[in-house]
Amino acid sequence: MNCRNCKTEIIEFFSLGQMPPINSFLKKEEIESEKKYNLSVGFCPKCFLVQLVDTIPPEDLFRDYVYFSSNSNYFLEHCKEVADDLTKKLKLGKESLVLEIASNDGAQLQYFKELGIPILGVDPAENIAKIANEKGIKTIAEFFNYNFAKKIKGEKINADLIFGANVLAHVPEIVDFVKGVKEVLKPNGTAVFEFPYVKGLMENKFDIIYHEHVFYYSLIALINLFKTADLEIYDVEMTPMQGGSLMIFVSNPGVFLVNKNVKELVEKEIKSGFDKIETYQKITENVSKLKNDIVGLLSKLKSEGKKIAAYSAPAKGNILLNYFGIGSNYLDFIVDKSKAKQGLYTPGTHLFVYPLEKVEQEKPDYLLVLCWNITDEIINMAELKSFRAQGGKFIIPVPNVRII
Repeated sequence: MNCRNCKTEIIEFFSLGQMPPINSFLKKEEIESEKKYNLSVGFCPKCFLVQLVDTIPPEDLFRDYVYFSSNSNYFLEHCKEVADDLTKKLKLGKESLVLEIASNDGAQLQYFKELGIPILGVDPAENIAKIANEKGIKTIAEFFNYNFAKKIKGEKINADLIFGANVLAHVPEIVDFVKGVKEVLKPNGTAVFEFPYVKGLMENKFDIIYHEHVFYYSLIALINLFKTADLEIYDVEMTPMQGGSLMIFVSNPGVFLVNKNVKELVEKEIKSGFDKIETYQKITENVSKLKNDIVGLLSKLKSEGKKIAAYSAPAKGNILLNYFGIGSNYLDFIVDKSKAKQGLYTPGTHLFVYPLEKVEQEKPDYLLVLCWNITDEIINMAELKSFRAQGGKFIIPVPNVRII
């Protein structure tokens, strides 16, 4: 397998084996025909890009999607902050255009719209684009790529801000994608992308690895990638999203002074060995220890007769359940607040997804929090007040197991 950026042969360093598409929830009659695909990660020794060895076609993953951004209050608060901050930083106004790639149900764009800034969303999930349009967030149901960018540029659409949260990692044809960004960005415009930081892999956050995430980015790899489209990263920030994310600011070369943050993070990454395969090869051993800790704890609690349920069935949670072999052998049931998942079965582990009321009815002793990146939001939920009052405890599995 050759690198998707520079074509150098990549070196595989971690495998989760055969995994189902992790956001593909199942009806009962679909369980027997469920497909699984290799899920392994490799490293490019030339441009330092960490990437999947094999991919599933995006058409199979994103045309009908069950993740809705607006389901998380924590995420919505972050979206509002991002809109306020970027509007000030980039001096956006009613003459500007914000183009969001993978805009989902409009969670981010709604806040730019409230500020009086013209907006346009692009998202391939037709079911979600329909919902966004019904909310008044103009959204085109298409994949963003170079040809699409040329098409909308021909329609006089040029963006002052191109924004993408958790999309840069999802696109197999990444060079074509960044060339599309160059095509539709105004000469003095900025593209801002936010995505899980590769450092998370060294911190036991292995559950960000799934088929939708083709890439796991370091800044040194991103600088090499954007150079292929004659674009420059001029600033970078750390954000708390997804358990630790990078936000990069990209422009045409020389438009903005390159912030010292960029140089400092590059130096830190080199010092941490992000340019060396040996750094990534340590992940297998670390994750094996985490598996032993989690499975050991669940086994002990079950042997004591405790009732354990799982809270939420996000992609990261489904990865953890599948890779660690946690299903009905340890869990009494699983709940999720998303109506799109309720009444279906989880990929791979085939647990029936119940609404939150099941917690109230069954009164489990423990909730395994699979959306650990928003732990504070979950443990303070009003819907779980009676669970807390009866002495229920939360198991947080990543990055290290702890009970709250």
